[in-house]
Amino acid sequence: MLQKLSKIKTTKVLSKLLSAMLLSGAGFAAADTNTEQNTGPDNPFMLLTEQELAQKDVELAQFWQQQVVTGFLKAADGTPLFYAYHKPAEAKATILIVTGRTEAIAKYQELFFELGRLGYAVLGYDHRGQGQSGRLLADAQIGHVTSFADYVQDLHLLQKELSPLLPKDKVLLAHSMGGAVASSYLATYPGVFKAAALSAPMHAPNTELVFGAKDGCYLQQLLGWTCPDCYAGFASSPYQNSAFANNIYSHSEVRYRRFRQLFKQQPGLQLGGPSWQWLREACAIADQMPDIASQIRVPVKILQAGEDLAVTAEAQQLFCDTLGRYCDGGAVMKIAGARHEILFEADRYRMPALTEILRFYQQQLAL
Repeated sequence: MLQKLSKIKTTKVLSKLLSAMLLSGAGFAAADTNTEQNTGPDNPFMLLTEQELAQKDVELAQFWQQQVVTGFLKAADGTPLFYAYHKPAEAKATILIVTGRTEAIAKYQELFFELGRLGYAVLGYDHRGQGQSGRLLADAQIGHVTSFADYVQDLHLLQKELSPLLPKDKVLLAHSMGGAVASSYLATYPGVFKAAALSAPMHAPNTELVFGAKDGCYLQQLLGWTCPDCYAGFASSPYQNSAFANNIYSHSEVRYRRFRQLFKQQPGLQLGGPSWQWLREACAIADQMPDIASQIRVPVKILQAGEDLAVTAEAQQLFCDTLGRYCDGGAVMKIAGARHEILFEADRYRMPALTEILRFYQQQLAL
């Protein structure tokens, strides 16, 4: 396979690799985006609808400025880590959010607001190398990490330092790359969290070029050693403000435009494509996922997006199978038709997903 990959024209490899890997650009047509229907999905937790969200820009901005505490922690190697938390009066438990690659916790203002209204304290942070946390290379647009273990240790530092300020009972909510970080954390530090919900977790990235989902991993083995801190593919790939019509991550135009507007207003949040080293670490942790799953001893709910092009469904199913009785319901929860960013999807996908997550938390926290 490596011999075949090496014969592919560089431009073809780069364009397909970056389309598969970037969470800041895309090249696929959007499906039907009409979510304004007379009857919507059940909403027992009174989550915000897209119509309501479109009218809450000022309220959410004030909430984030006035009711969310922000600051920085310093990692063991000196990297500053940005965090944010909200603690409502008489909070009943803490939900710790672990974000995906290229994201910033500020993107999650809507979810902070909703969870706070439900009586949960909410804590989140920016991974090293992205958001407002310290960037690791001179070119701050390159998504880079030296070791995937650094992400896990950063999460451990966050929960250890900030947990005393928040309710003792804690659950995890992780998305995409954050799902891989959270999975590794649960295996490494048992007994800290009572449960975890993983939204479209990156138990294996989809790096398909021509032959299969692991193409990019094979290409990294072939070429990545030459410049680990260069863009994967050797072509400059900074942040792109891609149009909604061309995105592969959400059917919700309201939520997609809010995220893009935030990153336009705060360009320091922007991140481009990954480095060869990041790709190496992502592929390596994917190979370890079955072993990681075998070590987890808390209930885990896995949500799978039916139209996900960023991560592989097969790896999520294998992770669930390996978890055995700790995989909630004995199977992944497939959100048919949903794209990768389930937590920022259209109401018809997001509400059922979050409703099941919140019911799952209620059940686990009551034990």
